[in-house]
Amino acid sequence: MAPPPGHWRGFSPLTSVSSHALGSGWSDLFKLDLDLSNEERASQGLSGKAAGLYKRAAGRILALGVRRGSLWRICCGFVLCSLRRHTSRTMAEGDNRSTNLLAAETASLEEQLQGWGEVMLMADKILRWERAWFPPAIMGVVSLVFLTIYYLDPSVLSGVSCFVMFLCLADYLVPILAPRIFGSNKWTTEQQQRFHEICSNLVKTRRRAVGWWKRLFTLKEEKPKMYFMTMIISLAAVAWVGQQVHNLLLTYLIVTFLLLLPGLNQHGIISKYIGMAKREINKLLKQKEKKNE
Repeated sequence: MAPPPGHWRGFSPLTSVSSHALGSGWSDLFKLDLDLSNEERASQGLSGKAAGLYKRAAGRILALGVRRGSLWRICCGFVLCSLRRHTSRTMAEGDNRSTNLLAAETASLEEQLQGWGEVMLMADKILRWERAWFPPAIMGVVSLVFLTIYYLDPSVLSGVSCFVMFLCLADYLVPILAPRIFGSNKWTTEQQQRFHEICSNLVKTRRRAVGWWKRLFTLKEEKPKMYFMTMIISLAAVAWVGQQVHNLLLTYLIVTFLLLLPGLNQHGIISKYIGMAKREINKLLKQKEKKNE
């Protein structure tokens, strides 16, 4: 009997193996799913490299079973099931450890920033543009600060000293004054949940930064020529931009963009313009293909 089209009860045949050669009974017996989406991989404990290794190993085992006979198919099927269970169990344990570690780091950060809770919630509202006048207020405050720096024209040592002194004063005064200004008795469950989400996002951002830093050193060890070429070209480009644009103006643009970035993401402005750019690029590529034809 010819196998039905599409997926067999969660089974997706490999491109290297004929679905007719496997047979419907084979797929119904072992219920393999080798073409999982990212969401399905995450829910079943499969992700990234382990899923790729499993797929390649499964392809070779299935090809061996097809070339041999029915008995070989049954043996290969049991091997595949064992391999699938072992991979799922290993990845599930890794995901559980990662989740527990994330929860512990988030709880530790919440404890450290407990005195800054009200200020962080207010800053979160401003950065996400919960009111229409927040974006111009951000730009106005940043512009005023940089105009003051431009007028005073402090040296690098004086600027760094004043900045660190401001951080020390904020670290000392904010936990004392924040409860009196905002009122600690007004702390609700919704605010606590939002504070937890902010701390979790900060931990994830720190993890991403550490991950990119480790990838950079991995690239240095595995592909030193590519690493040095990439670093030299990138740093040369940054040095050229710094030479063309005034340092204070460049810093002002960077700070303003970083402070407006959460609101741009929240309101979908960045994704909107990225989508428009992709459509324009696709149009140009299609026009180029038509000209070549």
